[in-house]
Amino acid sequence: MVDSAVDRQIEEYFMTHREEMLEDLASLVKIPSVVSSPLPGMPYGKAAHDALTAAAKIAERMGFHTTISDDCCMTADYGDRPNRLSLMAHLDVVEAGSGWTRPAYALSRESEWLYGRGVADNKGPCVALLHAMQAARQIAPGISYSPQVWFGTAEEVGSPDLRAYIQYHTLPEYALTPDALEPVVIGESAKYRPEFFREWTLQDVRPQVIDLQGGKVRNAIPGYATAVVAGTTVSVVESAAQKITKETAVEFELFKMNENIEIHAKGKGAHIGRPELGRNAQTALIALLNALPLAPCAGTEALQALGELFPCDDPFGKALGLTLQDDVFGHAQVNFTVCRMTEQDIRCKMDGRGPLVSRPENFSNVIDHALKSRGFTLVPSTMDDAHYVPENTPIVQKMRILYERYFGQPVQCSVTTGASYAHYVPGAVSTGVATTGIDTMLHKADERILVEDIMRVGMIYTQAIMDLCEGGS
Repeated sequence: MVDSAVDRQIEEYFMTHREEMLEDLASLVKIPSVVSSPLPGMPYGKAAHDALTAAAKIAERMGFHTTISDDCCMTADYGDRPNRLSLMAHLDVVEAGSGWTRPAYALSRESEWLYGRGVADNKGPCVALLHAMQAARQIAPGISYSPQVWFGTAEEVGSPDLRAYIQYHTLPEYALTPDALEPVVIGESAKYRPEFFREWTLQDVRPQVIDLQGGKVRNAIPGYATAVVAGTTVSVVESAAQKITKETAVEFELFKMNENIEIHAKGKGAHIGRPELGRNAQTALIALLNALPLAPCAGTEALQALGELFPCDDPFGKALGLTLQDDVFGHAQVNFTVCRMTEQDIRCKMDGRGPLVSRPENFSNVIDHALKSRGFTLVPSTMDDAHYVPENTPIVQKMRILYERYFGQPVQCSVTTGASYAHYVPGAVSTGVATTGIDTMLHKADERILVEDIMRVGMIYTQAIMDLCEGGS
């Protein structure tokens, strides 16, 4: 239990080090650490590697023992005692995208808000973890075990960094990651996220879609998409657009370009863990294109297939043949998230999340069959099983109590269709980064977090370190 004296010491540490923490966060946010093409010694690109070395410098300044492994992840610990608790977080970020009203790669502070790509996901929590380790060492120098931060640089692209690391290294007994939308997340759904495409020879017919640009990342609902249709008129497109807007709440703007019409679809972007908060501009745009009198050709056939496989009103993947659901996660969820089309090919990505009962035979194989039967070629992909930690597990109850204490709100343990590093570590639990009900604009423009929420995360994890790293079991 947290006694009042220790509680005051924890609070005093974070009040004293508040500005230092913001300086540390600013040094990380300014690095545009989106995963990019590999370079020698930089498997996820230069920016991701720069963020890793910057975080290592912060840890070394605090006096921690650091190790960089595989040029893509780092650990930091006290260096003088065995490790018992892994604190996982990631330094990579999703692309900034458009629509920012502040610099994406600079820390901006307005009143009690911090803005910048990564302040919530996940660089702010990275800084909170390092300072929690330092606070715990100062307040309870005699604890028997050390915590160990594990920072990676490829969480946003499926966590290949962590999955490779745990093949050759053993993580400490307990594992936590502050990378969730809800306070305490005990389950993350199964994942299957294939890429698929069609190719064809150039066909000079009209009207025809000659370009389509949908979402940019597989793990976010695309809020914006564009297409160019050759050989049609504004009036024809406008009539169909009004109908699709009524059905989807996605709005369309039309631009005449010589003999072509350019269509801009504006929906609402959302994190893949909360797809119900978004409006998929890509699927709505494809519905609009399929409502036009396009000429028969390979591109038109591909769009028709996509419209039938991913209709706007089908979040559960019924059109793909999925019927999965259980009492833990509910229904399977499917989101069509990336699409690029030219006059000679179409290349796509989708994000499928399944319940605890998901297996290849009832989930990934079903999706594969649906895509292949409609003429798409699949890029080889693998399915991840669901991750689940029972609510009565001691570490779950420990974090629930601490979140209730420091955030002052009742906490219900939850499951999510999102994914974090916890997904790949048995018994690991993901925890929230913000006050319940606060929109951090995760994966969207103007990502933000309250200064106080970063401090609260640091205080929670300080107490968790002291409790879980003491001498007892």
